[in-house]
Amino acid sequence: MKKGIFITGTDTDIGKTFVAAGIAAMLVDHGIDVGVFKPMLSGMKRDDPHSDAMILKTMSKDTNSLECINPFQFDAPLAPYIAQQLEGRTIKKQDVIDKWDQVKVTHDFFIVEGAGGLAVPYGENYLVSDLAVEIKLPLVIVARPNLGTVNHTCLTVEYARQKGLDVLGVIINGLKQNEAGEAEKTNPKLIEQFCRVPVLGVIPWVDTIDRSTIIKIMNQNLQLNYFL
Repeated sequence: MKKGIFITGTDTDIGKTFVAAGIAAMLVDHGIDVGVFKPMLSGMKRDDPHSDAMILKTMSKDTNSLECINPFQFDAPLAPYIAQQLEGRTIKKQDVIDKWDQVKVTHDFFIVEGAGGLAVPYGENYLVSDLAVEIKLPLVIVARPNLGTVNHTCLTVEYARQKGLDVLGVIINGLKQNEAGEAEKTNPKLIEQFCRVPVLGVIPWVDTIDRSTIIKIMNQNLQLNYFL
């Protein structure tokens, strides 16, 4: 069994947390001991019911504290590097790695969620990609379903490869079936052809966030063995 996956996206607000939390819930439902880790959170208190950290904790049923799951939280809804500067804080890459080293031994399998995409600044001299390199987990890229996603996805995949990251595959998230046109129908094959990575699944748009419903959707659209 793999030790976990690192979830990133082709952009911000792409549904990374939904996908990460959904995969966590699905794995837990199949008896896997899953932990979650969101190194940095901007724009919301970690104990807010709608925060990424709280959603990850709730869906995974991780017994670790919110502070362990999300060690660094900033108030401004900005890239973590800028948000911490506004608060007069300096978070070094080693600070994040130290927190990861403390938490990674608490579960058999970990889902780590980055902020935005791979080139988002986490600190003065490092990006999300630099942390992903240190954590050494296979990368799962969350992409949107509509026109333009092939370009964004290929750029992300190629950048990841340049950094030496192992790209497990792409998950297309938020497909609205009633609005799906030719682009949405053909994008998965184009991504596999031109980005040279598997599309692990296409997740439909979901209006209601309910744990049992999300587990059902993940089981219907993803294969468990992709992640194990």
